[in-house]
Amino acid sequence: MRNIFTILLFFLTASIMAQEKRIYFFQDFVPTRILYKNKAHNQAQANYDVANRKIMYMQDDQLMELINPENIDTLYMGGSRWVYRDKQFCEVIDRDGGNRVLVGWHITRVHEGYVGAFGTSQVPSRKIQLSDQFGMGTIAGIGGGMYNGSYGVNQYDGNGRNLDVWKTKNQSTYFFTKNGKEYSVKNIKSVYKAFPEQKEQIKQYVRDNKLDMMTAENALQVIDYIFSL
Repeated sequence: MRNIFTILLFFLTASIMAQEKRIYFFQDFVPTRILYKNKAHNQAQANYDVANRKIMYMQDDQLMELINPENIDTLYMGGSRWVYRDKQFCEVIDRDGGNRVLVGWHITRVHEGYVGAFGTSQVPSRKIQLSDQFGMGTIAGIGGGMYNGSYGVNQYDGNGRNLDVWKTKNQSTYFFTKNGKEYSVKNIKSVYKAFPEQKEQIKQYVRDNKLDMMTAENALQVIDYIFSL
């Protein structure tokens, strides 16, 4: 019995350690309408944890996780629309020409170092700046949005202690359909692999416009170009 308890404790601890610190898509929990595949619906104050790719909601002042996401047809959350695809919720973004991109947001934080009490940086060869935490309004579909890969400094504690500096890392997946075929890309390399015949054209466009896939704005600009080919 003791061995069974030890094993259960190990897996519980491993699960907790594996979970990333939460990063929320919206600044606050927002009104959300949940439409299920059986046509039932519900209302909640919800937010999307992009680090762990989970819908979190408030119930009687308790933080809860939305379970059985495969039963959900659509989430209408904070003015944007979300669907469940490839074991994650994706924001539905309509583009020009009737095209559509599903963004499977996945943002994590990477520790970059510290800033001292007198503003001296312990982050080698890095420029420190306050992060634009909600600078993706045009992508998110409302006035608030996602971290876009800039650096962030935790609020100064006033006691002379060093402050953590973090960088957000965009690992999102972009799903779209072109000429009846479905594609999913995460970076420029995967774009070239998905479109070998247009590879050189896309490469030239990326070089000319100094693009990458580190932000959603850049990724969507690359995908818009692919739609135009």
